[in-house]
Amino acid sequence: MININYKKTLAFIFSFSLVILLPLFVSYAANPGVPTATIQNPLGANNTSVQDLLMRVMNLVAMVGGIVVVFFIIYSGFTLVMARGNPEGLKKGKEMLFATIIGGAILLGADVIANVVVDTVKATTGAK
Repeated sequence: MININYKKTLAFIFSFSLVILLPLFVSYAANPGVPTATIQNPLGANNTSVQDLLMRVMNLVAMVGGIVVVFFIIYSGFTLVMARGNPEGLKKGKEMLFATIIGGAILLGADVIANVVVDTVKATTGAK
């Protein structure tokens, strides 16, 4: 017997695929043999390498991660204030603040290492 969540997932994948591929099928049916549908590069005409894509993704992850770190620092400070001297609440707030700072340091370190590696590869290969 097929699980109902499996059916919903399968129906969603089929519907999504149909919506994405239907314009291509219609375009080909109108002019068989003539490629009329083109997909533009979402990164722009100048960004055609995988390195550029990875750098953009890593920069996006670092930016979003930085925002999340700031949010959790504020939230852990709020938790410390709302503990009002309660040892359990203070412990929870301190642990959250410590984990947030460690996570932010890991995120910053990963970003620095990635940028150093990319710059080194670009320097050795002569890429722009």
